[in-house]
Amino acid sequence: MSLSKHIRKEIQEFFINRVPADERTVISAVDNLKKASSLAMFFCINSRKELDEIRHLSGKALKDYKSLRIFVFTNSHESLDVITNKSISFFNLDDFTLFGKMKEQLSELIEKNKFDLLISFDKSGFPVCQRIISEIKAGFKIGADNTKTTHLYHLTLACKEDEFNMDRFYEQVRHYISILNIKTIS
Repeated sequence: MSLSKHIRKEIQEFFINRVPADERTVISAVDNLKKASSLAMFFCINSRKELDEIRHLSGKALKDYKSLRIFVFTNSHESLDVITNKSISFFNLDDFTLFGKMKEQLSELIEKNKFDLLISFDKSGFPVCQRIISEIKAGFKIGADNTKTTHLYHLTLACKEDEFNMDRFYEQVRHYISILNIKTIS
């Protein structure tokens, strides 16, 4: 990474760390999460291997939900891959201003979509990821238990960070949705 990109990243992180995540993003009521039809998934990744896991997981999720949107963030200025699946939105630090605000294209993408359920696979606790999760409009948000992000979710599931597996986490979420009989409120 060049010196100018490194400095830009440091400045962005400085300002993003000071932008609070909004906790009021419940937008719709679903009678029962078992009946949820639209799903958003959020990932904060660092490698192409994780991107391949996301592609595999998206196929599985499409069988379970009528509508699927996947948000993938990487904490760099480089793009990891070319995305051909239109349900996957890929973005990085270039989609934020120097002062940590979302650029117009990303802001519009997040604001125009509303979901019954959001499943976050983010274990990083990175402030940009927290901000994006808080901006995604979902009736119910589920994420991995992390002391930095528990305020963003309606339900958190404990999992060991060194043993975290996206596929297993998705199955665990599906299991708890089926047995907890969760009803959302508006």
